[in-house]
Amino acid sequence: MIDPTRASQPSTRTTLVLPRMLASEVEDSPLRQRLPTLLRLAEQGSVSRLAALPDAETPEVMLLGMDPTLGQMRQGPLTVSALGADPPERSTHFHLSLMSLHEGIAARVGVRIPADEQAKILELGKRLNTPLLTSVAGDQTDHGLVWEAFGDLETTPASEIEGQDPQTHFPAGDGDRLLRRFIDDSVNLLSEQEFNVRRAEAGLPTLNLLWPWGHGVRLPMPNLALRRGEPAMVLSGGLRLAGLARLVGYRNGDRSLLGNGLNAKWEVILDRVRQWNGPTLVVVDAFEGLSDAGKTEEMHWLLREIDKRFLEPLMDASLLNPTRLTILATGKAGGLALRWDSTLRKNGVDPFDERAFEESRLPEYQLWEAAAMGFS
Repeated sequence: MIDPTRASQPSTRTTLVLPRMLASEVEDSPLRQRLPTLLRLAEQGSVSRLAALPDAETPEVMLLGMDPTLGQMRQGPLTVSALGADPPERSTHFHLSLMSLHEGIAARVGVRIPADEQAKILELGKRLNTPLLTSVAGDQTDHGLVWEAFGDLETTPASEIEGQDPQTHFPAGDGDRLLRRFIDDSVNLLSEQEFNVRRAEAGLPTLNLLWPWGHGVRLPMPNLALRRGEPAMVLSGGLRLAGLARLVGYRNGDRSLLGNGLNAKWEVILDRVRQWNGPTLVVVDAFEGLSDAGKTEEMHWLLREIDKRFLEPLMDASLLNPTRLTILATGKAGGLALRWDSTLRKNGVDPFDERAFEESRLPEYQLWEAAAMGFS
């Protein structure tokens, strides 16, 4: 029998976010697979609808249960925060992308960088620092850069200079000379390295361009750990959400645990959720990339893995460990929320898939409202 004193405050509270899960064609929907654990959760829980997402520069704040009018920051300050840096207040932060430059044309690096080459690049990057510019070490191709000044500036995202001459997209405005020299120096310094000579001979992309973009300033954020009375743990592969979580006083788990989704370490993730004394947020970012690439079969397979290796163990252990689950599945035009509490089981009649949109009687929430319920 469940101890009623424990049942009043579940010891495991988890919110699972499945981005881009809802399909335009119901027949192709991963949610229509009739997965056993999701079916049980829907039968014993409650389903509600999520309103269409509002336009926001930083939509990730909604996953932390915050109104999207708050905490809107650009990529740079989110990256620098995620990498654990706390620069001076009067500074501008950039995302620093490691790219390949060949015959004057820029390209993103599509292969994993060996550890020895990455260590060498981080070491060389320190030589590019100046009294006003400081690089922040990250992982693989994602790093940060801090300019200890403010100014009116324009930068171009790394994704938009692919296949082009980066000189035609150099930073413009206040501080542009400093940034342009940083970019040029990165090319000169990295291109002459022995590992890049070997890569070129082997037909691999050279690692010889550091590109700053997404500039912005860090804004004050509420300490949600204090406001809500307890810290939460965030498990996600995304730098942006990691940066936000750190700014609001939440703890980030190892971002590598979710990998690219298809190689996620679900048993380890499950262990982290069980051991954490407070709410947890698990965001499976991989669904976004799979959806964009039209990889429907992989989306189906990944959801089956989550159902079997993550949700089923959580549900089965709830007799000994009171558990509350919130599952948020989002799409372009809205989404669905499923709430399940092992101490308050209901007789649910609504399916947790696209058919639920036909039920006008279902309550509707904003995404940030439904997420906030998971933290409560």
